[in-house]
Amino acid sequence: MHSVVRGTPGRKPKVKPGLEVFTTGQVAKICNVTIRTVIKWFESGKIQGYRIPASRDRRIPRESLLAFLEEHGIPYDPSLFDAKPKILVAEDDPAVSRTVIELLSQLDGIEVHGASSGYEAGFLTAQLRPRILLIDYDLGDTNAEEVVSTLERQHQLQDVHVIVMSGFLDRDDCERLEGQGLRVLRKPFDVEAFLAEIRALVPLV
Repeated sequence: MHSVVRGTPGRKPKVKPGLEVFTTGQVAKICNVTIRTVIKWFESGKIQGYRIPASRDRRIPRESLLAFLEEHGIPYDPSLFDAKPKILVAEDDPAVSRTVIELLSQLDGIEVHGASSGYEAGFLTAQLRPRILLIDYDLGDTNAEEVVSTLERQHQLQDVHVIVMSGFLDRDDCERLEGQGLRVLRKPFDVEAFLAEIRALVPLV
């Protein structure tokens, strides 16, 4: 059972080294409020942060969050500061899955998990709340669009970046998926470009 600390005005909360930048979803979990509430704090200037260029995503630096907790005396679980961002790789081809996971595992400061079916991808996304869901379009039992649609109906994709992988989608398919707010990664992909995109989505990796 995790201990809970209450921020006390005049005393800086003590937490172990961990994440330096937080998403609105992570801040909401730490403060035990909704993401909408965190966005209101951000927009009103109550909590300081910044927007990701060309995106609606917001980021809250560690020091800003600690100052906010201290100022408002908000209780929090210190262990939440130490959670590593997660990436879930949903791929039914074991060889491809193993290759992608090994590639991502070279990056410091993240946790990489694997799923081999659409059902498992949906279950683990809801359970792990990964920063990135890297999902093959054709998963055998279903496809990426159906998984994403199900997760959206269950409100499980807040602050989750979805990247659809495929080696056979044509331009129209890619444009349709991108029109739904999904990123598309064509196989085979350039390793350096792939890692650069992952780093852009997971700050400080």
